[in-house]
Amino acid sequence: MISATTMNFGKTQHANVVFKNGAKMISISLDNNSGAMSTLARADIRLFSVKEDCGTVLDDITSSVYGGEDHPCGVDATVDNMSTAMKWLQRIEWGMDAQMML
Repeated sequence: MISATTMNFGKTQHANVVFKNGAKMISISLDNNSGAMSTLARADIRLFSVKEDCGTVLDDITSSVYGGEDHPCGVDATVDNMSTAMKWLQRIEWGMDAQMML
C-alpha cells in the first residue's frame, strides 16, 4: 500500500509518503525547511515495524537496517538509501546474511 499526506503551516510545507508491506513500513518525510526553500527538497527516510492489520508503529528500526549511529530523525533520502529501504521492504527475512547482500 502507498499513501501520502500533506500539511501547510504558513510558509512551511510538509509531505509524507508511506510504503507499507505486511508488518514493514517506509516513511519518507519532505519539507521546505520552514519556507527557506522553494521546493520540498529536505527529505529523510525512516523504517518501521508495524501491526499488519492497522499499521500502528511498533518500533523504529532505521538504525538496525542502515547500521552505525542512532538515526532518530531518519537517514537522508538519497537514491542509495531508498534502494536499501525498498529491498528491506520486500525481504521476507532480515538478518546479518540478508544485510550483507544489499
